[in-house]
Parts: sequence; C-alpha cells; structure tokens
Amino acid sequence: MTSPSPTARRTRLRRRTVLALAAATAAVLTLSACGTATTGSTAKTDTVSGSSAAAKTDTVTLLDDTTLAVPGKKPAALFFFSVGCGECAGGAKSLDKAAKAFGDKATFLAVDMDPSESKTTIMQFLDYIKAPGLATTVDKGAALSLRYQVSALSTLIVVDPQGKVTYRATDPSADQIQAALKKAGA
Repeated sequence: MTSPSPTARRTRLRRRTVLALAAATAAVLTLSACGTATTGSTAKTDTVSGSSAAAKTDTVTLLDDTTLAVPGKKPAALFFFSVGCGECAGGAKSLDKAAKAFGDKATFLAVDMDPSESKTTIMQFLDYIKAPGLATTVDKGAALSLRYQVSALSTLIVVDPQGKVTYRATDPSADQIQAALKKAGA
C-alpha cells in the first residue's frame, strides 16, 4: 500500500478546511438569525388572488396530539423557536408568562421551526424553561413560517382573528406581548 503524495495530502487538507469553514459560516449565520428585531409588520398579500396570505386558517397539531386553529376566534401570539437557539429560551418564557397572566383571552402557541427536533427533545426544553404546559407545535413543511414570513428564530408575532399580523418582535417581554394582544382585540 502506498501513501498519498504530499500534493494529494495538501489537496485533501484544503478541501477539509474549505468544508469546515463553510460549516462554521452556516452555523454563524444560523445563530445570528436569533436576533433580528422588527415591529409592526402586516401579513403578505397573495399576488395571485390579491387576498391576505394569512387569512386562511391553519389547523396545527400540538405535541399532545390535540389540534388548534390559527388564526382562531381570538388573537394569537405565536413564538417561533428551536431548541438549539439560546436566545429562544427567554422568548418562550415570556410567552408562557403572558399566557398564564392573560388566560383564555388569547391563543398562545410556541412554534418549533426545526422539524428534525423530536417531541421528547422539545418537551425537555419546555421543562427546562419551566413552561411544560405551553401549547407547542412543530412547523412541518414550514407552513406557519411561510404564511407569516418568519425567517428568524426567536420571533414573536401577534395575529388578529382575521389573520392580520399586528405585531412582530424578537424576544419581547410578557408585558409587551400582552399589550400587543390587547391592541389586536383581546
């Protein structure tokens, strides 16, 4: 068996280095997506029909296998997260705190944007942040993310019963979530 030539070894090393740099760049871009803040956005208009893209109701399956309509008859606060996003823990805690304070005047939903995360992993995350009762779904096919134009982790949106996004922010406090829900009609 002959060993590779020095040139072949350098070529392999360069390829590995390029691949490692590409992976590191992708990781940095993913983590930086955890902190993009915007407020006051509205739903996208469908260019084919001219109707609001958010007007359609989605029925999502929660981790406990029950279903929930979004938007429903009440305003909804949707928090988009991933278990691997460090910043998302604070936003999910705020959502749970607002849900406990607001009661049934609004719908509260945590939306896991990573379809590869298991129910067990998500439940461990919810236990860790002390929010095991928070209604949670996995955004399979990115249906909610696409409908509400959410591309960054740790984003919270408030949707009125007609499907219009009335508030959008990154990691808002429980008080900010409650104020946005009141403006949306809760």
